[in-house]
Amino acid sequence: MKLRWILAGLVAASLAFHSTSLQATAASPSYSLTVDDLKLNSPLSPEFRNGVTFVPMRAIFEALGAKVAFNGKSKQVVGQRGDKSITLTLGSKTAYVNKTAVSLQQAPLTLNNNVYVPLRFVSESLGAEVELNAASKTINIRTDEMDLTVTDKLPLMNDKGESILLKHQGNAKLKWSFQDESPFQNYEGFVGDNHTLVFMGHREYFVTDFEGNELTTEVFEDVSYAEIEAVKSSDGYDIKASKGDNNYSWSRIPLYTKTNVSPQLIIAGEPSYDYLVVNGNIDSDGHLIILTKDGLAAYDDKGERLWAKQQFQTETGVLSAFEEDMQLVTDSSNNIYLQNEAGYAILNAKGETLLADNGYFAPTILKDGTLLFNGRVYKVENGKLTEAASPYGGGGRGAYSSLDSENTLKKMDPATGETVWTYKQSQMEKQRGYSLFASTLVADGIGNAYISTTGGTIHSLDSQGNLRFILVIDNQTITGTQIIPLSPTTFVAIDNNLVMCFEIANG
Repeated sequence: MKLRWILAGLVAASLAFHSTSLQATAASPSYSLTVDDLKLNSPLSPEFRNGVTFVPMRAIFEALGAKVAFNGKSKQVVGQRGDKSITLTLGSKTAYVNKTAVSLQQAPLTLNNNVYVPLRFVSESLGAEVELNAASKTINIRTDEMDLTVTDKLPLMNDKGESILLKHQGNAKLKWSFQDESPFQNYEGFVGDNHTLVFMGHREYFVTDFEGNELTTEVFEDVSYAEIEAVKSSDGYDIKASKGDNNYSWSRIPLYTKTNVSPQLIIAGEPSYDYLVVNGNIDSDGHLIILTKDGLAAYDDKGERLWAKQQFQTETGVLSAFEEDMQLVTDSSNNIYLQNEAGYAILNAKGETLLADNGYFAPTILKDGTLLFNGRVYKVENGKLTEAASPYGGGGRGAYSSLDSENTLKKMDPATGETVWTYKQSQMEKQRGYSLFASTLVADGIGNAYISTTGGTIHSLDSQGNLRFILVIDNQTITGTQIIPLSPTTFVAIDNNLVMCFEIANG
């Protein structure tokens, strides 16, 4: 973490002079003063006067990277950092920030011939934050946001109807954005192939290029589940099913009843297997896909069995069709997506296995066969599930770590596992009720880290721990903003019904 240089030594840390203004006797030091958790190298301690914390002028200004000057004749203290200046006058409750008058609770004063200035005003005027820790008797000045000297009010609103703000170093801008008219929309973003982006909403999805130009808008495949009921007959089960507006029936199906069925009736305290609700599905040709004693099977509308499969070959063995918790989805090409307790399988309309593996895979299916799952875009090609594209840097966490319980972002040394630096959320943000959302953490290909708060606000740091920007969203509902790095200088942020793309120079 970049630390502000701190003046060492009593002579450099205070400006002594003789004055006829208010003189006071410094109380015994009770609190220590730190900058970015490092103790200020000065024997002078903070002083408390009528609810205001005063600190030694030169020590605090120079610790915050500001040049300081005192004019004995006018009794004015001037601090200059970049294009920001602060002017205070001994005995006056009026200060100036870049020539704009600001009222103070208390005027600057002298204690034992040392000039003391109001800590909170000086620190926050320069962009720092004051943290008071009563337990450790420490006043810490956080300088993370001091370089974020530019605040842009964006033409976008959070869920409270307030403008979203972009705080940066003069090198960031909003490239393009899209906000759905419905406040109940909730987009999820994906990087597609050929430099495209896919944004999945409630009922439809749209595709753009990296410049935000819309390429297509489509509704999702109809992958709704069929309602299937079975009644026991003398030679199997009679099936009645419905899907959408269509009704179907089959007779004498040798239904497998040990798993993936639910009895409809309880007789004499025992479940009856004469009347069942059954897991299965109907494809676009009206074929029944259901688990039978002979395995997963397909039947045409005349009741003829088309195929049956008891198991599916994986790279490490076989996946049984008879496992519990089976779910079946079909697409417009009548490919079948099976998920059960042991794994998943993708079959074509002939029942041939395209892919099978252990684990969980329940994708959203687009019309062109693209599969969206867990933030990634996949396609089934040559019997393999391949990732079509990924965010810049892979969309992973890189060398970073964040835990909700710690409310911090840490960079870890991959060789030793030790913490290289730690970024803490600001006290002001905590007081507004927000915390860092660990599940939103992502790193790009050059080590920039992005993490959202529970209100959607994004914090981004470079690999050295320097704060790059803060996108202040501050929703009233708990929501983590999804972050997709596209390049070393661009990223997309998705927050509920809002999609935004930003460019950060020298990223």
